[in-house]
Amino acid sequence: MSDETQHDPEQAPFEVTDVLGGPKLEDGIGLCLSGGGFRAMLFHLGSLIRLNEVGLLPAINRISSVSGGSLAAGILAAGWSELGFANGVATNFNAKVSEPLLRLARKHVDVPAILLGFIPFVHAANVAAGAYERTVFHSKTLRDLPDHPQFVFTSTSLQTGVLWRFAKEYAAEWRVGKWTEPNLKLTLAVAASAGFPPLLSPTRIKPPKSSIKSWGEPSTLTASAFTKRLFLTDGGVYDNLGLEPIWKRYRTLLVSDGGAATQPIARPFTNWYSQFRRVLDVSLQQGINTRVRILHGLEKSQARTVAYWGIGKTVDSYGKGNPLEFTPQMTAEAARVPTRLTKFPRETRQLLVRAGYAHTAAALAASRIQIPNPLAPNFDRLPNVA
Repeated sequence: MSDETQHDPEQAPFEVTDVLGGPKLEDGIGLCLSGGGFRAMLFHLGSLIRLNEVGLLPAINRISSVSGGSLAAGILAAGWSELGFANGVATNFNAKVSEPLLRLARKHVDVPAILLGFIPFVHAANVAAGAYERTVFHSKTLRDLPDHPQFVFTSTSLQTGVLWRFAKEYAAEWRVGKWTEPNLKLTLAVAASAGFPPLLSPTRIKPPKSSIKSWGEPSTLTASAFTKRLFLTDGGVYDNLGLEPIWKRYRTLLVSDGGAATQPIARPFTNWYSQFRRVLDVSLQQGINTRVRILHGLEKSQARTVAYWGIGKTVDSYGKGNPLEFTPQMTAEAARVPTRLTKFPRETRQLLVRAGYAHTAAALAASRIQIPNPLAPNFDRLPNVA
């Protein structure tokens, strides 16, 4: 049993028999929303719209998110209590989720935050958090999140190199300890998850004194140097698919991947900086590819029921037709959108929402997941992208 399994923030340790080493496996549904800036945020909006209209949204037990996925999840969490469900479908989803998300997608966040971050004592991550706060979160805290589904926002600790999880009930890191019932602003949890290094990172969070309790015997990692202040960067550095809080816990996995795919370069630059960037991109991509292969293996072995959809796949590749006629050219165009926190052209924003919707519809149709409301997909039901 790994140390991470022993120190699961919700479970006491006991014998592990699951293939992934999880201490508890439930007949529930977990949704993972990947990183990828505003590209991923808009892609996930299309996914959430499809999950809502087929009646799966209220059946989800936990939503785990990373980076751009945390922006989408945060907006969904902030509006959840106001959603009105009828026969499993939120009839006011566009008003409470789509419109706030599309409003944020019209903001220029990254460049202003980076430039202001050069001012002494001004941190770019805090500037970005302020933009999210003013636009969509409006002083909501983790304590305002719903009890169901559980929302988990993940970031990477620069101090220990593993995940910090932020939820309503706890903030926890398996090497340091657990902070119970954190009264932390939602915008800070999201900014920590979406802190693209090095320019929008780190997010600094100062927990109340003695709020973080160790898992067991005190160690150097439970000393005040690790608990007095947290230094956090993008959750995608550790797990860009947001799988860690989900795949060891639930038998059904929904994975929305709006992350960038490393593109081929015929003649790469050979200077030291360009080589470093390219090697870093390839290394991160291989970590993602490995996790995707594991997901496919879990589905093939039926150790899990998995629906995975990725922005770089063609809709035809799911093997269930293409009723929306979302072409390979559209897929390639959506996948090429850069990982930015900025306002893309209206046509690009519309394309990304449609991509998420079309891919989700195809992946669900190809999966073993039972669909409560098998409604045929139709782009006409998507919100207007102004």
